[in-house]
Amino acid sequence: MKKKPKLSTINLIEHLSSKGISFNYHSKDDIIDILENKTYYYKLSSYRKNFPKTPDKKYLNLDFKALVDLASIDTYLREIILDMSLDIEHMVKTRLMTDITYNDDEDGYQIVNDFKATYSQKYHKMYQQFSYTKYKKDMFEKRQILPIWVLLEITDFGTFTIISELYANNNPNIQKKIFSKQLKYIKNLRNTSAHNNVFIINLFEQNSHIKQPDSQTKSYAQVMNIPKGLVYYYKTHDLINLFYLHKKLCSKELNKRRYNECLVLLNRMKKEEDLYSSSPKIKKFFHFVALCVDFLVRK
Repeated sequence: MKKKPKLSTINLIEHLSSKGISFNYHSKDDIIDILENKTYYYKLSSYRKNFPKTPDKKYLNLDFKALVDLASIDTYLREIILDMSLDIEHMVKTRLMTDITYNDDEDGYQIVNDFKATYSQKYHKMYQQFSYTKYKKDMFEKRQILPIWVLLEITDFGTFTIISELYANNNPNIQKKIFSKQLKYIKNLRNTSAHNNVFIINLFEQNSHIKQPDSQTKSYAQVMNIPKGLVYYYKTHDLINLFYLHKKLCSKELNKRRYNECLVLLNRMKKEEDLYSSSPKIKKFFHFVALCVDFLVRK
């Protein structure tokens, strides 16, 4: 594959222009400032994938302002996703520890032994990282054998989803309380948001289509009044789980708080909606998000 040459900022602007992207709202100095001091070209230009092209491969009614606006909306959305993911993680840990506390067959060490035996490599990697941490040094020095209440404080979200599902498999009654099988979808959202990856791209593409969506997620979508077809795409599929689990796991007060934050996002989506008149994908996604937000406070 031929390498693409590195381009100067001016060349990058010219490249966008050659693709049919207009610059009706920004001066050249403004554009240079945005690309050099506020964000970078590859990330900002990726939002163009949401817009259709004309037969001659030019973008249809796409202005640079729409890319800047989508980048801002995406930031709002990722912040909300991350906060809601952390809320869910906290509540599942709380419910898991409550169940373990009252489980006479679990002393808090057995589940750790089960995890160590089943996922030895993951356990030893986590333990090694724990031994190196400066922020939790006192916690490590006091313990050579880890109970579950310490393990939950040092594990990453991905490993926690494995532990919770392992416990649920051994204790079936807890499954409905912690939604362990659905946590992997929350992990996907949390990771992409925490790593500051672009989210509002590849929304309804053929390569993001799911042939056999999770059956539980399909049930959630029905309850949430989400159109059935939206379950068949990775990002909308995972967002359905995020909003559903937040509603079911978190308090009414916390759901209301996140709802109010989401209202800011929805208003931000409407602020420049004329910029997206040529993008059915964006309009469809914005409507989907509105349905998810509505579910947070629906009785």
